[in-house]
Amino acid sequence: MISVLLIASMLFAVWTIYHTGFTVFYNQVSRYDIKGQLSSAFISMTNELQQAVSTAAATATSAVFYADINSDGIDEKIEYTWSGVSGAPLNRIINDTETKALARSISAFAFSYYGANNVLLSFPVTLSEIQLAAADAAAVKGDETFHLRTKIRMRTI
Repeated sequence: MISVLLIASMLFAVWTIYHTGFTVFYNQVSRYDIKGQLSSAFISMTNELQQAVSTAAATATSAVFYADINSDGIDEKIEYTWSGVSGAPLNRIINDTETKALARSISAFAFSYYGANNVLLSFPVTLSEIQLAAADAAAVKGDETFHLRTKIRMRTI
């Protein structure tokens, strides 16, 4: 009887350690997943905006521009957009047909645009005045919020 109790206690202890380990692992993976998504989205957005040959639209929650992102000699229309609703994804739309959610659980996202001498431009922005674009985003996972900000000097200048 004592040996059964000892074995049961040991099995319970092993199960508790196993369960706790997987819970901690899952929480860390999902936490880094949100950071990774937002970081990858910013890297992609920065690279493509730096290749922009022209800008089609510039608002607080979207940027539309043309760039040859696949090196085929044809400029693609690229749009980075967020709906403005907390929890909605940051989307990338290519040629008005291919939509991809680059980062999920976005709680805040905003573009700002700067002109000569790094002066912040007010909306509506005059496209020909844009010399620098900045993106600021926040993503939420549980009780944590991750903030990223980048400034991008576009090649169209």
